[in-house]
Amino acid sequence: MPKTVRVFSPAKVNLHLEIGRRRPDGYHDAYSIMHALTLHDIVTMSLGEAPEASGLAVETSATCLGGVEALDVATEDNIATKAVRALAREFGRAADEKLVIAIEKRIPHAAGLGGGSSNAAAALMGACALWGLPSADARVERVAASLGADVPFFLRGGCVALSGRGDAFDHELVPMRRGLVVVRPDAGVSTAEAYRAFDEAADAGAAEEEAASAPGPGMQTKASMDDASSGTRDGSGLRLGVQAAYVTNAADVALFNNLAQASERVLPELSEIRAWLAAQPGVGISATGAPEVLLSGSGSATFAIVDDIASALAIVSAAKLKGWWARSCACSSAGVRVMPEERSSNLGAQKRAW
Repeated sequence: MPKTVRVFSPAKVNLHLEIGRRRPDGYHDAYSIMHALTLHDIVTMSLGEAPEASGLAVETSATCLGGVEALDVATEDNIATKAVRALAREFGRAADEKLVIAIEKRIPHAAGLGGGSSNAAAALMGACALWGLPSADARVERVAASLGADVPFFLRGGCVALSGRGDAFDHELVPMRRGLVVVRPDAGVSTAEAYRAFDEAADAGAAEEEAASAPGPGMQTKASMDDASSGTRDGSGLRLGVQAAYVTNAADVALFNNLAQASERVLPELSEIRAWLAAQPGVGISATGAPEVLLSGSGSATFAIVDDIASALAIVSAAKLKGWWARSCACSSAGVRVMPEERSSNLGAQKRAW
């Protein structure tokens, strides 16, 4: 077994996110379609002897690159640490050993890009390699699910539809090969704050209005999908349109996020970014004539599907001049994976574009 592994840890975007009513357990019903990206972190993990007979010792650190804001998180609070400790408990591993986790961060936090969840999945995959555990074991996915709704997705990668509270596998979609530009303001959006704003709107009877209201530039609504009446109500408050629930190719998904307006109330700058991206040359146009621009999850990253690399690079440069973090990348079929040693140096280099 290796003593050191490097794990590819990709970002994601939500091509479709439909939030339903709040459930008695405090969670929300959700239907989501996630797509992995080439934008990624690298998680390096090394296994050695513990300085004393104390069971599993973990040391986790992060180095932020590419303009990503540093996040001061104690080792025991880091989700990667929680992941390996939970995996050790699940498999009954009680050896006296030290696991050092070093994360190269290129995915910004509080952005709706799944960076923390991806790092947790990468830590699980790396620990399996170091400890000689089968990564396909159902217990690994069980641990992943206990860490967060997005974590199991990153074990799979590609493009996946999820139901339940956004954590239950529904079906796989054929990934698409399109380029994206991702833009994020300095501020992040707390997922809890976004959901609180969503619930407040629902309590005021505004959620149904928002789902049917006319969008601003680049904000797609139910009306921009196949006729909403073709969907079904399942008691969750979700309208599962045919495009979202039964589509089999990622390229055919109509972009939609009914959490976006709540996030924009939390951070109004998001509406400026959305409108700005929608007006940029080279941004894709959907079959309904809407710019292919959407907030990912609860934000604060907004992505635009772009037609070509020249347009992507021009948009990134212009976004940076406005003081926003911006990157070009592409949709990917990969989830977290241990990188072959001879290819690690190449795979670890963040590509400028797709």
